[in-house]
Amino acid sequence: MPTLIQNTIARAVRVTRSRTDTRMQALAAVRWVLATDDGRFVAVDERAHTELVCDPAKAMVYDGRDNEEQKAGFFQALFKVPLTVVLLDQ
Repeated sequence: MPTLIQNTIARAVRVTRSRTDTRMQALAAVRWVLATDDGRFVAVDERAHTELVCDPAKAMVYDGRDNEEQKAGFFQALFKVPLTVVLLDQ
């Protein structure tokens, strides 16, 4: 069963032509973060240091051009906690 983010990305792809700036802009508008069950968020600073933070404003925000499954898998292995992809308001 497709997730909410997968449906949102699929919708952005469906309504735009392949390999166009319009598609890239539509995908860039799909914004998401990675969160733990206890409300912490994945944060990556400018020096590529990663940590789990409680402040959502410090969370690393990804967009529809990023692979959410690959990012979640990497950070789950790094932090050894299950992570959820949280779609931000559009």
